Amino acid sequence: MTEKSNPGGLPATRKKYTPTFKVECVRQVAAGARQSDVARAQGISPALLGRWQRQALEAAVPSSAERDEIKQLRAALKRVEMERDILKKVVTIFSQPPQS
Repeated sequence: MTEKSNPGGLPATRKKYTPTFKVECVRQVAAGARQSDVARAQGISPALLGRWQRQALEAAVPSSAERDEIKQLRAALKRVEMERDILKKVVTIFSQPPQS
């Protein structure tokens, strides 16, 4: 594969952006700033910022396996809470002094 050269004759290098920088740019857009304004202010292309936004959205949405696990955990939590409530009532009944 050939390398692209800029007018100075040096090979073009890709800029590397830190995860913190990417998150901050996406956060600014999520907070209400226009994508084009954030991109211009940070010196990046709007398309690149859009790609970062899509990646952030994909990372935030749980996969189907995670959704299934969440559903199972919620059902287990509901069952355990119901058991706890029953045990509280039993303790209350048995802790009362006997009635004469």
